[in-house]
Amino acid sequence: MVADHDTDNTEYQSKNTNILVKRTLIDLVLITAAGVGVVLLLKKGGETGARKVKEVAPPVAMRVVDAVPVHPLVIEGQIDNFVETIALQPMRFWGAELKHGFLLSAAANPKLNQPRARVELRYPTAAPTVLDIEYTFPQNLFDLIEANPDAKNNFEGVAVQVTTQGATYNTSALLTHDPQRRPDERKWLSHNLVLPPATRQIDFWIAGTPPRYNVFGATCAIVLPQLRLTSAQSPAADNTQSPSGGRKP
Repeated sequence: MVADHDTDNTEYQSKNTNILVKRTLIDLVLITAAGVGVVLLLKKGGETGARKVKEVAPPVAMRVVDAVPVHPLVIEGQIDNFVETIALQPMRFWGAELKHGFLLSAAANPKLNQPRARVELRYPTAAPTVLDIEYTFPQNLFDLIEANPDAKNNFEGVAVQVTTQGATYNTSALLTHDPQRRPDERKWLSHNLVLPPATRQIDFWIAGTPPRYNVFGATCAIVLPQLRLTSAQSPAADNTQSPSGGRKP
């Protein structure tokens, strides 16, 4: 009797187990089907929404500083040494044509010592503007240095720092010239400096360069071909406007 009772229990447990397994499988099938349906609905809804939504490109912000620089034929301004006006001098060096410019010099003689200068523009730049700079070491001074062994040993060329003033950001350049060590520089060199918008002033000064920072005999002739000298009269006083014509570099 006990054996028969155990057999009945075993069959009963087996039937219950089979029922639970079948229910679990049915539940899994239903869950999977529901999941697939949700995915299809989301995909369809997403595609429909995508067709209804227009792609809008963000506005392109263009800064003035990113504009193409203008290259005017004339730039009006004045030159001084921070104390008094500097007059342009006629210059003829290295067999080039006659030019008119000014000299920067770090000299022991106070009458010749003029290590810095500035150009004050009559009108602030309204856009990035190219300023043409031509520069060289005076040939007559180079010949004197070459003829003097001591001067020749101490001479290390010349360097001029150029920096703009007045703009939100400023630009600068270092103009170097060493006709002694670089014979191919025995001529006028040139540099195009881009003045940022709102530039009011350009500063020039003799600079020492590493490793010795020696400015012995440092003299530089500078020509600004576009510069037209003006009086101290302000634009507001004569009620005139700056030239608008220009060419791109």
